[in-house]
Amino acid sequence: MPQTFSRRTILTAPLASTLQGQSPRHAWEGIFVIMQTPFLQSLEVDEESLRREADFLARGRVHGIVWPAGAGETASLWHAERLKYSEAVVKGAKGRTTVLIGVHGANKFEAMEYAKHAEKIGADGLHALGPSDGTSDPDILADYFTAIASVSKLPLSIQVSTPGMTTDFLLRLADQLPTLRILKLEAGNVPHEVTKVVQERKRALIPSTGGGAMNLMNEMERGSGGTMAGAGFADIQAEIWDLFHAGKKSEAQSLFMKFLLAAVLERRTGYVLQKEILRRRGIFKTITMRTTRRFSMDAADLKELDQIIEMLKPHYRVA
Repeated sequence: MPQTFSRRTILTAPLASTLQGQSPRHAWEGIFVIMQTPFLQSLEVDEESLRREADFLARGRVHGIVWPAGAGETASLWHAERLKYSEAVVKGAKGRTTVLIGVHGANKFEAMEYAKHAEKIGADGLHALGPSDGTSDPDILADYFTAIASVSKLPLSIQVSTPGMTTDFLLRLADQLPTLRILKLEAGNVPHEVTKVVQERKRALIPSTGGGAMNLMNEMERGSGGTMAGAGFADIQAEIWDLFHAGKKSEAQSLFMKFLLAAVLERRTGYVLQKEILRRRGIFKTITMRTTRRFSMDAADLKELDQIIEMLKPHYRVA
């Protein structure tokens, strides 16, 4: 019979000896924000704004931050940038929130180097998508993630990024990798996949999600361990999570219904919306996307964002 866990068990039970000794200040459940990568008009990484974003998120009391990952234009970053600016993110957070550094690469050797570097610079955990060639071969995927775990004792978060990374595959992988802690589910009916993990996990394994936090209330009711959404309204997402887990579900629901408008708008406009929100909140200087220079928001979208910001502003944790 599948073993079940209470939320207290998930938060306090050691996964293995390799995870013991982690500072109790670090959360492993909650709102783990996928940071946007700020660029100057020249398309160079804007390190000042990246550090400011990490500080903004820490002050917003999010439970964790992740950089780089897919929504942060990770595919456009080159090797030296990832090494350099990962350290900037860790320093920007200053130990105030859990920091996961993205370690995925073109192959296991590149990913292993990122993982060793993340531990060296003081990251709290690792976050990995599958290899960038998009393979779905289960043997290649298992070898790739095993190689990452072999070079670092840090807790590992794995994000579904290819069809081969099924929930069943991840649950089997968790049997082999004691440091695997978070599964970011992205495929299929994600809330149903959350339930599958909760029901079938054999140890303290945390199901997390993405999707712009559109299903956050449903997922929390199912026992989700959190979500990884955008940075613009991250403090609002953290407030929803904290209200829900403080037993104030009606207040959480009310705030979620306001936030949901932003999640729907992002579906139409893409990640540039997050950069526009961060620009308006004084965190980013530009909304430049390295992968495309096209601005995907029209006048009506911007007007809708005006209205959303006015509605959410009273709930900001960071002015």
